[in-house]
Amino acid sequence: MKNTKTFKYFACTLCILILFTGCSTFNTKETATDEEKETFVQPTQNLQECINVEEAGNKMIDSVVSGVRTKNYFLYSRDFTDKNKKYFNKKTFDKAEAAVKEELGNYKSRKFVGFWVKGAYDILLWKARFSKTKDDVLIQMYVKKVDDTYKIAALKLL
Repeated sequence: MKNTKTFKYFACTLCILILFTGCSTFNTKETATDEEKETFVQPTQNLQECINVEEAGNKMIDSVVSGVRTKNYFLYSRDFTDKNKKYFNKKTFDKAEAAVKEELGNYKSRKFVGFWVKGAYDILLWKARFSKTKDDVLIQMYVKKVDDTYKIAALKLL
C-alpha cells in the first residue's frame, strides 16, 4: 500500500513537472557545466522526412529509451524542444531516471496505441512494460513541429 501511494505521488509530481516545463514565464540563466558544454549529440536524423507523426515518434522514443538505459541525458533529450531542454536539464533527468528505476525498474518493451491532436501538439501514446511492475505504464509524448521537424515538447509516464 505504501509503495502504491509513493508511486502515485511520484508519478503525479513528475507529470506536473514535465507538463509545465515549457509553460514557465520566468527567466533563469543556468551556466552549463564543462561536461554539458563539451557534449553534443546529433538530433535524430531525417525526422522531417517521416511520413507521419507515428513514424517520427517511434524514432524519438527509441532515443529517449536509449538515453535512459545508458543514463545519457544528451541522448535522452536530443529531440526535445529548446525550451524543454532548458527546464528539464541533466540534474532533473538524473533525479527522474533514478526515481523511475526505483519504482518501475528497467524498461522492457512498448506498443504504440495511438495519438490525438490537441492544439499545436500531437500526443502519442505507448503502452510500456517495466521489470518491477506487472501493470502497464502509459507513455505520453507531446510532439510539435519546429522548423519543419518533429520535437518533443513534453514526456509523461502514467
